[in-house]
Amino acid sequence: MSIWKRIRKKWASYWENDVPDMDKKHLSQSDKRSIWYGAFMISMLTIAATSFWSGLNTKRVNEQNMQDMDEIMRMLTTYLATATDDEYEEIAQTIRHDLVYSQYGQDIENLIQYIPNTADECCMERDDYPERANLVFLNTGETYGLDIFDNSEPIASQRNRGGTLINSGYDEVSEAYIRITKNPDRNSGIANIDRGRGIVSAHKMKMHFCDDCIRDILNTVKNVFMDEVVIYDARERKFYPVTEGDLQIGDYFFHTLYEEGVHEIEIEYVGE
Repeated sequence: MSIWKRIRKKWASYWENDVPDMDKKHLSQSDKRSIWYGAFMISMLTIAATSFWSGLNTKRVNEQNMQDMDEIMRMLTTYLATATDDEYEEIAQTIRHDLVYSQYGQDIENLIQYIPNTADECCMERDDYPERANLVFLNTGETYGLDIFDNSEPIASQRNRGGTLINSGYDEVSEAYIRITKNPDRNSGIANIDRGRGIVSAHKMKMHFCDDCIRDILNTVKNVFMDEVVIYDARERKFYPVTEGDLQIGDYFFHTLYEEGVHEIEIEYVGE
């Protein structure tokens, strides 16, 4: 006999329509229905009572949270409205430290997800970079080429023309200053970065970079002293930190030194 047939036989035997008989070893159909009905009603009542209590407790907690938040907002509004100019900056710093940093543990990547991205297009998605290696200001999205030779004409022509090429840039937010000097006839150059106040504005970044690039940049500059400027490989679309040490991108070798608040990047063309 198959297992299924055995199950059906046991099931039919269990619900056998009994008549009152003290010799029977199983319950009558009426008793079974009463037991099932009672168990069902008790279960429903238990579930209903649990749901009601849980909903009541949740409502109470939400009301208390709303009252606490309303009190906090009233307190902040009062402090800010009555503060003098000198006190306003101190209060703002306190709010930032006590209410923001304490909650997010200074995890800026998770914190800035709540700032809307207003960039019309990402400044890193250009396809017409004249140079492959670039310095990028994070507050402005401006790029400054580090390549000794660009793509405008053959390298031999640029080398034979000689002379010194100078380019510079300034970030008004961090007050960082860049000066790049290139000598094509010597296959070399130097980039100096004075980091100024060392400020990076997440709001400014959201105006120039897409969220994917911001995430990559933040991972790049994490635990790095210089975090307002990065090196960008336009061909591989990869970011590198500006930190002491050696780096090679394509046909260019970069050696970075730091002294008295200034990063100096020695550039050398190592191609053919």
